Amino acid sequence: MTEPIRIVALAAGLSTPSSTRMLADQLSRAARLELERTGAVVDVQTVELRELAHDITDAMLTRFTGERLGVVVESIRTADAVIAVTPVFNVGPSGLFKSFFDAMDIEIWKDKPVLLGATAGTPRHSLVIDYAIRPMFAYLKSQIVPTSVFAAAADFGADTEGQADALPPSSRIRRAAAELAMMLRTAGAAAEAEAQSGGDTATTADGSPAESGTAGSELDAEFANFVPMGQLLGRD
Repeated sequence: MTEPIRIVALAAGLSTPSSTRMLADQLSRAARLELERTGAVVDVQTVELRELAHDITDAMLTRFTGERLGVVVESIRTADAVIAVTPVFNVGPSGLFKSFFDAMDIEIWKDKPVLLGATAGTPRHSLVIDYAIRPMFAYLKSQIVPTSVFAAAADFGADTEGQADALPPSSRIRRAAAELAMMLRTAGAAAEAEAQSGGDTATTADGSPAESGTAGSELDAEFANFVPMGQLLGRD
């Protein structure tokens, strides 16, 4: 039986209900539909960070992850992808959103596909993802979905001043979901190919097994021409 694709959706909204949760639900629903269209089984877990506010604060102060927060951290660690959505305050992500990532081990984000979303009352904050949120995930070495989704109040039907975006949120959501699905399918195909070739033993030109200590075999390409310092100084 095929393992389900696990997606964790993080919503950092501070109210109930919140437009941030609504956007997180729309993104996760679109991603599920896009993946299921190709026959995949998808498991989506939505986490409201406001329910973990005290746990996040305690983790930042004590550097100890409590039981409830630990369950969420483990879910993210084993997830195939994460959808992260935050409201915008003072031209940046909410303090709750940032504190959550500050309290976590940054290593769990390495190579993790992440779809970014943000909400605000006005379209004037539409660039906040690119200049305040995306750089953080680049630092965490996540695989960021190219298309991010920003939604203002007008995008949720409160267009009292005619400020709705020319491109409907549904179009951006579908495009972002399609890109996330493509990233997951590509990663799955690569992992399957690696698993199939994992049993192959490297050999030399004469067919004998290659030694693991062969020069350069365990070095990254950028270090292939590494010369020991002793040799450079003429001591070797």
